Amino acid sequence: MTVLSCGKIKGKGHKAIGRSKEVVTDQTERVFPTYNADTADTKDNQNRFKEHLQIELTSDVKDLYTYGDFMAIDYSVLMSFSCDQSTIEKNGLQLSTEDNMHAISFPGKFSWWKQETIDQLIPYRAGEEDEFWQFLWYNPATRQAFYEEFSM
Repeated sequence: MTVLSCGKIKGKGHKAIGRSKEVVTDQTERVFPTYNADTADTKDNQNRFKEHLQIELTSDVKDLYTYGDFMAIDYSVLMSFSCDQSTIEKNGLQLSTEDNMHAISFPGKFSWWKQETIDQLIPYRAGEEDEFWQFLWYNPATRQAFYEEFSM
């Protein structure tokens, strides 16, 4: 004769529901990634850093804010963070040599997106005309970095 405990059944049920929630959250994050423009250094922001810059998050990366806009046919992603020069050099973007190459401007949209500072810096960039562009501005004196990615 088998005797089942309500506690064991309840425990197994909670465990199964917990796993289901993790799977749903993981799948939702893949389809609708979360960007946090209001709070720095969130887990979502750290994931977006690794995803867009294609480098591991190191302990020198601080004050990481992200924003993503995917509502139209084109998309744009913004990031601001502080880090060491060595972190910037890992991403493989090339320092721009063109004077007329400008990214999209977002003055005043976020307190962490410092357009006046960005306009004074030479960007690292990569991309393809009529496809997508990546820009990364870095100020070695302040250790402040700004990243923008967008499609056209």
